[in-house]
Amino acid sequence: MASTKATSKITKLELTPLGSRPRACPDEVSGSWKYLKGAHESVSGLFDTLHVIRLKSAGDTDPRGRLSHDQTDQLRAAIVFTSAGLDACLRRLLKDALPTLVNGNSAAEGKFKQFISEQLNEKASKAFRAAVIDPDPRTKLIDIYVEALTGSSLQGHKDLQRVRNALGIPESDISDSSLAGLSPFFAARNEIAHELDLVDPTGRGSSSRRDRTMTAVRDQCDEVLQQVKAFVVNAVKQVKAAGKVTP
Repeated sequence: MASTKATSKITKLELTPLGSRPRACPDEVSGSWKYLKGAHESVSGLFDTLHVIRLKSAGDTDPRGRLSHDQTDQLRAAIVFTSAGLDACLRRLLKDALPTLVNGNSAAEGKFKQFISEQLNEKASKAFRAAVIDPDPRTKLIDIYVEALTGSSLQGHKDLQRVRNALGIPESDISDSSLAGLSPFFAARNEIAHELDLVDPTGRGSSSRRDRTMTAVRDQCDEVLQQVKAFVVNAVKQVKAAGKVTP
């Protein structure tokens, strides 16, 4: 589990360790695992930097009250890096694993066929028409499918539900409630990415920035990274099972 350690009375934030890479991790998932590991290391590094900054600014005493602007920016950066890791990991997972899953996982194949049917029933986009006449149409259609699932970024828990369903992962393995529990993280991510974490003043005066508490940010980032790990681990199971199916 994620922890908060005290060194010289200064709190240090730590993420839950990722543990070892899944056993016999297939190629369709190994790239996503590498992205996850990199994201975990980057966010851990930001927390380490925050700890060093606080040690230098406070000496041997535990500072009371609000964090400084520079210190809070480290927390904001951790949320942004976690969000980038989430996007990169799941986009890579979809791109690498879907070609196998839509051929060997009935749930994943059903969602893919539903997507194609919806495209045919609507005015087909230029990209969709180009994919249909491409020498390798299935690969191109999967690329369009991945883009439709992820867009420019994953914006909330409903996007994660669609990714889970596309990968053929049962809700019993990754529940709707666990994904909905990430909503505070997505709210924080959007406040930082789209509003620079500024709060409009209600009266006279200039805008101020939202406060971010160390424990809340650590917990939010940790929950997201552990949830991405759950996607990776469960995708390994689905890809292995799909690989045993004879087309």
